[in-house]
Amino acid sequence: MKRNTLKIMANTDNVVKFLYDTPIEDTNAYGMYHLYGFEKDGEETGLFATDALHEKLKNFTKGDSINIRKEEYEAGKFGWNVVPEEGTPTRQSPPPSVNGSYNPTKTADDRTLDIHRQVCLKLAVQSMDTIGGIDSATVKLRMETLLDVLDGKKTKEELPF
Repeated sequence: MKRNTLKIMANTDNVVKFLYDTPIEDTNAYGMYHLYGFEKDGEETGLFATDALHEKLKNFTKGDSINIRKEEYEAGKFGWNVVPEEGTPTRQSPPPSVNGSYNPTKTADDRTLDIHRQVCLKLAVQSMDTIGGIDSATVKLRMETLLDVLDGKKTKEELPF
């Protein structure tokens, strides 16, 4: 039996039900692919998920129903919105762990960490007396100390300034 391939158009609802627990994964001339099997409108269909969409789909299992939308957020740029249908739990990756136990300090993503660095750099520069000039080594020390406070490695009472 030939399976239809689901083509998701921008800004349309695509309610699907997972037919399998995991996608078929392999590589071809274009690289790694993730082929999901769904039921849509009573028919079996397949969907080749991009890596970004796969990250949002990978924790759902057979029988789960979701709505997949390809949404244009800027002219010519799209993002995936995956919403579980009623009765399907939101499935997320388990929280990061250290030695098997939950560790809330490991939840910041790379973007958040970059924002933290920018804010700490700004605060470090603002904390200096700029009349005599700015010493880059002192700015770096202050920035790293502020990051340590933010990450819980030091307390604000340990700030040298």
